[in-house]
Amino acid sequence: MSEKSKKSEKKFYDKFLKPAKVKHEKRKNEKLIEAKKENHSDKTSNKSAEKKFSKKNSTEKNTNAKNTNLSTVKFADSLFDFANVPIEAKRIVNNFDKILDGVTRLNSKQKAMLYHQIKMLSHTLTDSRDERRVGYMNQTTTITSYAYYYMWWNLVRLTRLFANLPASFFQLNDNDICLDIGSGPLTVVTALFLARPELRNKKLTFYCMDLSREVLAFGENVFLSVAARLECEPWKIVRVKGEMGTGLKEKASLITCANVFNESTEKYNLNEQDAVCEKYINSILSYADSAKAKILVVEPGVPKNGKLISSMRKSFIEKGFAPVSPCPHCEECVMTRKEINESKWCNFSFETDNAPDALLKLSEKAELNKTRAVLSFIAVEKNIETQSDESDAKKILSFRIVSDPIKLPGNRQGFYACSEIGLLLVVTAMHLYSGQKCECEITETNFRIDYKSKAKIINL
Repeated sequence: MSEKSKKSEKKFYDKFLKPAKVKHEKRKNEKLIEAKKENHSDKTSNKSAEKKFSKKNSTEKNTNAKNTNLSTVKFADSLFDFANVPIEAKRIVNNFDKILDGVTRLNSKQKAMLYHQIKMLSHTLTDSRDERRVGYMNQTTTITSYAYYYMWWNLVRLTRLFANLPASFFQLNDNDICLDIGSGPLTVVTALFLARPELRNKKLTFYCMDLSREVLAFGENVFLSVAARLECEPWKIVRVKGEMGTGLKEKASLITCANVFNESTEKYNLNEQDAVCEKYINSILSYADSAKAKILVVEPGVPKNGKLISSMRKSFIEKGFAPVSPCPHCEECVMTRKEINESKWCNFSFETDNAPDALLKLSEKAELNKTRAVLSFIAVEKNIETQSDESDAKKILSFRIVSDPIKLPGNRQGFYACSEIGLLLVVTAMHLYSGQKCECEITETNFRIDYKSKAKIINL
């Protein structure tokens, strides 16, 4: 190659190829730098995202604690175990409409109107509560509608509850006096007679108090029909027309109030709750045999009633009573503690799968379907202090489930529970039920805390 050709080639290289090569190398280096930056950014953002996800969705907030050391859980009892309802009680509740047919003697035309009347009564009890007359339960059509729907559903709830409360709570003797305040059609008395066979042969006197003579007379006829079906001698019923505060000559060993205070809760705000509860408690205790009285208050499981029950519990404890159920402790109610979200309240529920088919069909026709039965309640008795043995480092923790399953991150589930150490979040693969009481040994007392609810976390 001539000198001239070499110079020409070099000139071409310097002018075209060399700049292109430099430019290509520069781009290559820039891409490598960008790739490194992108890789570092991804790692950083992943860590940041994981941190945010953990903070937002994780239910566990570490408080320098180890996992709680728990032994195998023991199931102590359940509030709504259907298996504990006596067979004969199930049979009567399933066919309760037949008993009502015998008492009401409705003709076919009246039966056909029943669904509409139940729907209208529901409207009166809810939407038109302020316009309702005091003596609304004196009307025959109202009493009949109430019995076929509300009384029947209340029997479903109360027989399940009464059959699962501790037997010791219903230890009554012959000639004991009992009082049912706001008795209506004697729903509580009938449910108790059905659910506790050991009481059927006791010679008890039940004072049944209500503003309506008509509903009391109707309820007594229903109760006597149920006793006849069971081929048992009925308890002595004494009808008392009047509201809470009406005087009685005898003191009661057992006092019950079901669905009495829920109407009153509409008339006051939460700031007045403690004062209202004090008034209610004093009225109830004025009827009580101070030596051995047992008291049961049951209300619909809505927020205001749940908070009312918590306040009543506090007042009962201050007056020397101890909760028998549902509370597994005598400490401050976990739902009223400052650290707990105000949206929580004490209530228990069960599915209505085992409810009578005829009742479910009637509810559907009246457009008042129920898939769950919900209630709030407190059962108390005179407090008998016992000496506790604290020599063992291990401690039995009792807790009662107060929620349905809660979905947690990582395909886990949890349940809120009430205990003496506060609200718990029980994380478990087991299927637990609202109202179920569990016990387990604990050796660690330094718990992790649920980020959202502030509940203490235990893993089963």
